[in-house]
Amino acid sequence: MTWLGLVLKNLLRRPFRTTLTAAGVAIGVGLIVALLSIANGVRHTAKDLIHVGRSDFGLFQEGAADLTRSLLPESLAQRVAADRDVTATARIFLRVGKVENRDSFLIFGFDRGEFTWRRLVITAGTRGGEGEILVGDRSGLRKRPGDMVVVRRRRFRVAGLYHTGDRFEDIGAVLPLPVVQALADRPGDITTIAVVVRHGSRPNAVAHRLERRFTGLIAVTEPGQAVKIDTSSRLILQAGWIFSLLALIVGGIAVTNTMAMSVFERVREIGILRAVGWPTRRIAGLIVSEALGIGAAGLTVGLVLGYAGAKLFTRHGGLSTLVTPDFTPAVFAWGLAFALGVGLLGALYPAWRATRLTPIEALRHE
Repeated sequence: MTWLGLVLKNLLRRPFRTTLTAAGVAIGVGLIVALLSIANGVRHTAKDLIHVGRSDFGLFQEGAADLTRSLLPESLAQRVAADRDVTATARIFLRVGKVENRDSFLIFGFDRGEFTWRRLVITAGTRGGEGEILVGDRSGLRKRPGDMVVVRRRRFRVAGLYHTGDRFEDIGAVLPLPVVQALADRPGDITTIAVVVRHGSRPNAVAHRLERRFTGLIAVTEPGQAVKIDTSSRLILQAGWIFSLLALIVGGIAVTNTMAMSVFERVREIGILRAVGWPTRRIAGLIVSEALGIGAAGLTVGLVLGYAGAKLFTRHGGLSTLVTPDFTPAVFAWGLAFALGVGLLGALYPAWRATRLTPIEALRHE
């Protein structure tokens, strides 16, 4: 019998116990995969939204549920623009809502006189007038200049198509700022202030100075800082780390218990193996291999659970509808490390116990 065949045979002696233990490992792997993929998605969303209009950074409301639910007074932009190192500001209203047959479509409210509007590259049609809409060339709406778009039961004529190179801008649409404020029933409010700093100034330094000057304002200069204002994402990520740590502990205990029971039930077998010449390292290797086998089984199921869980959290949980889980190789590598780590952790004591058995003691065991 091959080594793999021997490992599988031993694991299948108690299939129910092995399955329950692997399920515990799978839950831990699923949490790790879901957590890290959501964290990546939050960072990618922030990267696009904080640099709308190719700004250096964005200013948001502290403690907002997510980036699109920030609310700031429109008048604040003028005070920010007075900073000595700020060369331009732009008032932006980010609204997520139903457009045509799309339930979560992003509408940008830009002021026609500010840099966010001027930097739109028109690829078809014109910039249009106050009552017209510009559609991103990657929006998927399949509209051309002259077509009509329905936004919250209002019809807008498409003036043109635009491209910016920013993913979220290009999959959305742009309306004049007062129009979006009216659609959101928030006259005088904006969600963010886009800031361009003077050449030679450091955006981080300017951002920190503005945060100190204006209470309740958060400057996001890097994608990883998005959780400072995205309280929904922060709570989910913090809870995810706690549950992942608990899963690691519980999974390690479960594997330890399973392998310890396996060693206890196979004392005579281990004694025979020792009697026929198996060295202690080979006995230990068998126990470790069985524990890793449980981890591998849990890994396979856990990756599926993590993928499905991340999709479920972002679609039906408290996260922004703009967050899409990002399943990178590093995410799956962490899942693999978790599964193998739990297996190794759980194999330590049982392997040590098995190697301490002498052939005579084992053969005497009833």
